[in-house]
Amino acid sequence: MITEDLQEAIRKVIFKDDQTAFEKIYKSYYNRLFRLALSIVKSDEIANEVYDDVMLNVWQKRRELSHVNNFTVYLYVSVKNASLRQLSKAGKISYIHIDEHFDIRDTTPTIQEELMSLELLAIINKSIAELSPQCKLVFKLVKEDGLKYKEVAEILNVTVKNVEYHMGNALKKISQNIAANKKPLIHSALKSIIFN
Repeated sequence: MITEDLQEAIRKVIFKDDQTAFEKIYKSYYNRLFRLALSIVKSDEIANEVYDDVMLNVWQKRRELSHVNNFTVYLYVSVKNASLRQLSKAGKISYIHIDEHFDIRDTTPTIQEELMSLELLAIINKSIAELSPQCKLVFKLVKEDGLKYKEVAEILNVTVKNVEYHMGNALKKISQNIAANKKPLIHSALKSIIFN
């Protein structure tokens, strides 16, 4: 999702060659797109290089960006393609695994819920780790990066139905694992409330 502030920065880059606005765009997308590149190339250094190359290309071709309908999707596709090119150059393109850089983190647990939250988080992360690489990537793009199914479909060059299928599988796997571990979670929560 692009905020109004970020949209204004994009306009300033395209039409006014504003370097400060470009820096804002660079910083706004860095974490998400770095993690995407890292999930493909498996190297912090190369992922950073991929991101820098894509953003350099954006700056050099900024005048052409006025024809881009969805800037976020454009950046995701650019980073994905540049990452795959890096793998191809290195002769390492055989099977892409999505590694565990995409853990879901609970940032504000209450004192009473902390133990239960940690156990639930572990179950969710374990469920995500058990997903297929494509399913894991779809889940990350939708749930962590907040992209719409249509945007994810464009980025991955698949149908919206395919994205729905992978999200359905991911959510089913997570809910099954939570249900299977429901009693231990409730026991831990009660124990935490009673003894704290």
